[in-house]
Amino acid sequence: MTVRNLEFLFRPESVAVVAEPDEAGRYAEVVLANLAAGGFSGPVLSVSARKRSLFWIGADVRIDDMAVVPDLAIVCAALDKVPSIIEQLGARGTRAVIVGPWLWHRMSSSQILAARKAILEAARPYLMRVLGPGSGGIVVPARGLNASAAPVSITPGKIALVSQSTAVTAAILDRASSKGIGFSSVLHLGASIDIDLADALDWLAADPDTKSILVQFDSLPPGRKFMSAARAAARNKPVVSIRGRRVDTRSMPGAPFSVDEVYEAALRRAGWVHIDNLGDLFEAAEAMARVRPMRGERLTILANGHGLGWIAGDALQRSGGQLGALSKGTVKHLGELLQTRSTLGNPMALPPDITPANWAAALAAVLADDATDAVLTVCSPSPFAPSVEVATAICEVSQASERNVFTCWVGGRTMLEAQQIAAASGVLSHDSPEKAIAVFLGVLNYRRNRDLLMQMPPSLAEDFSPDIAAARAAIGEAIDAGSDVPSAEQAHRVLRAYGIAVADHSLASSVEAAIGTAERIGYPVDLGLVLANTAECEQVAAGLRSPAEIHLAVRGLRNSARLQQPRKRVTGYRLRPSGARGDTPALRLGVAEDSLFGPLIFLGPAAGAGARRSRFVVALPPLNLTLAQDLVARSGFAAEAPEGERAALEAAVSQTLVRLSQLLTDIDAVVGAELDPLFVETSGVVALDVRLRISKGKRLLGLRRFAIRPYPKELEQPLTWDGRQLLVRPIRPEDETRLGDLLNSLAPEDSRMRFFDSIRNLPRARLARFTQIDYDREMALVAVERDSDGVEVVLGEVRAVADPDSVVADFALVVASAIKGRGLGRLLLQSIVAYCRRRGIGELRGETLDGNLRMQRLARGLGFMMTTGADRGTLDLRLPLGEQPQA
Repeated sequence: MTVRNLEFLFRPESVAVVAEPDEAGRYAEVVLANLAAGGFSGPVLSVSARKRSLFWIGADVRIDDMAVVPDLAIVCAALDKVPSIIEQLGARGTRAVIVGPWLWHRMSSSQILAARKAILEAARPYLMRVLGPGSGGIVVPARGLNASAAPVSITPGKIALVSQSTAVTAAILDRASSKGIGFSSVLHLGASIDIDLADALDWLAADPDTKSILVQFDSLPPGRKFMSAARAAARNKPVVSIRGRRVDTRSMPGAPFSVDEVYEAALRRAGWVHIDNLGDLFEAAEAMARVRPMRGERLTILANGHGLGWIAGDALQRSGGQLGALSKGTVKHLGELLQTRSTLGNPMALPPDITPANWAAALAAVLADDATDAVLTVCSPSPFAPSVEVATAICEVSQASERNVFTCWVGGRTMLEAQQIAAASGVLSHDSPEKAIAVFLGVLNYRRNRDLLMQMPPSLAEDFSPDIAAARAAIGEAIDAGSDVPSAEQAHRVLRAYGIAVADHSLASSVEAAIGTAERIGYPVDLGLVLANTAECEQVAAGLRSPAEIHLAVRGLRNSARLQQPRKRVTGYRLRPSGARGDTPALRLGVAEDSLFGPLIFLGPAAGAGARRSRFVVALPPLNLTLAQDLVARSGFAAEAPEGERAALEAAVSQTLVRLSQLLTDIDAVVGAELDPLFVETSGVVALDVRLRISKGKRLLGLRRFAIRPYPKELEQPLTWDGRQLLVRPIRPEDETRLGDLLNSLAPEDSRMRFFDSIRNLPRARLARFTQIDYDREMALVAVERDSDGVEVVLGEVRAVADPDSVVADFALVVASAIKGRGLGRLLLQSIVAYCRRRGIGELRGETLDGNLRMQRLARGLGFMMTTGADRGTLDLRLPLGEQPQA
């Protein structure tokens, strides 16, 4: 996870194309031609890589002398020759290499693996970054850099494209060229042995020339690395993705969901918008970048005809969208304006002879209605209102409103100019109702996913107190017994320790005793056999309603057990209630382990219950109540429940999901779980069958196994300072306003000392970057105090950002101007030093102005060494963390 030396890939000052004469030179020729056509201003070298003579000992090839050392080299050679070329380039100072297409069909899989390993080993000593092998190259149009084999010219723009498929890249670029869409960067990853999708996202997230990101992928980097980069990118920029399905060959054995649904869950949690249709990709990306803040999800549709409005409305409702209901006052006003006696609803059919002026007036009236959150106008050619005039009128109204207007221009050549006018005015423009609805729903998904992105579930339970010791004791018994599957009794103890109710499984020693137990707990009952050594037969007879049915079930289960396990005798019978007495469908709730993303939590209909009212949905833990509620809502299990009961049913399942997530957070050994069936009533849930799976071998332990690290609640610490009670805790997304208040309150001189400039009113994007951090990458601690109204106020903040290898972390510190010099800064800096030392970071470093004497005294007192900085007027601060600093 690093952007080290990527500036030599995206911002090179000089480029070389290194080609091996024995290989087909077409790729090198195309790249050289594109470099010349792109207008790259730096030196461009054409370098030959030649085989050494028989008398030379060492590398297989040598590269010609170069007039300058290229920042970036494009290598066109057989894969087994590439390591030698990279080593020679690295020794001369090149720091980024693109390894182009190679003749893979001439090499065995073992030769390919050996060559890839050799490439990385050759690049490592020089910290050289490698794109590929098999990369189609990179294009940065604003810098005239076209180091690619792109078949079309690419104009500058604000969209970045990262792709794993050459064919998809070519198709996207060709379509973009036809629509006049430009790019900030185009990057084809190839095999990604070094630079992968996560690295590219990290660079683009900080690129000021990129406003939105398009991603085409077939597979992803390791889960935590990808999720960290994906979430960081989406915090400030819309990210729209499309995936080549059926390419990922990972399987989910025994899981009731597919790999596609796992990807959907991950992208949703990352704050991305996923598009299935390549044709909608650009419209979605443009919409994400242009859309204004949405305050709700109700859409009002205006169309110059019934048919088009109905088509749009049907498309919206089929996809789960919501039509707004206009107020009576608005409907009356529109009836008078349009001079119609027809019933005006939503979708609203405007009169066929409507004028451009009335189009504008009708749109303005609808935008002013509180029941409208966004508007879609659908316009087809009309002899009474030229489309150009209608487009101009609609755009004028749209630009004056805070709400979003989506426009649709249905037709052919006569509507093209209207589309162009709308697009030039910054109004969202589409050529079909279905496409406009798809983009509108994509915007809503972006908004919802952004809300999910902001969620930071804690590492410690907040709303309940699990008995962790009891749960660990039950798991420990199973591990000591050498079992991967705890017994039913042990699994029940684990769940009950987390407040998840489990049905009693009464044990009876005979059939008569079983009948007595059934009469005690009440029919219907489920019955299973207990075999020798307390083993339980997997088969269970469910829904038994009388003694006669129990006798028949016992006979059948005994015959089955005799065939399956002939050497084990029946020692008893286990009974339980058949389930909830309500009409809510039984659920299946569980945990599965994915090789890429780690633990997953899934929810869906119980086995045998069918999917009449619900479907399986997946989420990445950890979960808080908001994330659990989103999962429950997507499952739709309570959609047909009485309205008065629905909220209580959903709340019961949501709380169970949070508790199951906390179980995974606290107990590393649990790698699988099945609560099936899980019965839900307004009073809570009851699991009838429980099965846990544990792992005893070496594995990724603790929170490291999660693709998303929880909010580290364990770092919260109360602090007494200057007679006041503070709380020092990790920063959270909701601290954005509080941190902004702190930074905006700084005296100009204090602001200059912190930012090396006097900064007032930091932009929201920068505040979001400061508060929406990935705790796996950096840490920011804030000192907060509650005012007389109970509102938290941030008095100071310290942060440390580590490099990918945790060798060095850079720190920054700020304290409110009104309280500086009273010791709070020292306490905060000591806290971040202790945190970095626990994380195993080798050195903490910072930078300060030579006039910041207060910071210098503080740093010197904590053992920091000070040297002259690289920039004039600055000092570098360094604190080795391997040993305790001197006081």
